[in-house]
Amino acid sequence: MLAAVAALAGGGPATAGALPDSGELDCKRAFLGECSYTDPASGLLFDWPVDWPARHLRLVTETGPAARARQRDALRWIAIEYLPDDASQPEVALFRVAVLRRSDWLLLSAQPAPADAVEVATGPDHVAVATVPPANPYPPGSRDAEIFEALLPSPAQISRMVNFPGRR
Repeated sequence: MLAAVAALAGGGPATAGALPDSGELDCKRAFLGECSYTDPASGLLFDWPVDWPARHLRLVTETGPAARARQRDALRWIAIEYLPDDASQPEVALFRVAVLRRSDWLLLSAQPAPADAVEVATGPDHVAVATVPPANPYPPGSRDAEIFEALLPSPAQISRMVNFPGRR
């Protein structure tokens, strides 16, 4: 599993599919470079790491009012959810990314209590900001805790998965 974290930056995508306005996607063939997705509205590219264990992960995405309900001013919201081996444990997002207009992010981040999100990608008119869970939600020493910890990315690793092509 530790190799998965080290290999977060895959090669460039062969072709990228469009993200739906909302829904869930899984990636069974990331090892073939078939799991890159774009947001047609903002140009955001999500490039699924080729070494991640596909059976443990799912991409969830929203746009419009549903995205804004999850993150203030979001145009697009994406979460990579961890699907635990132990069915009695909850599914928890490894990280969440929101795409915002640059002007909205500047206003949001300048407030007295700034958002807990970190800017991970910048485009001409948009930014992508990410949040990660504050703690590992699975019982210490459990298989799910070990896998979750090994997959939990840093902001720099998220930046290699989420970007606006031509700008990093």
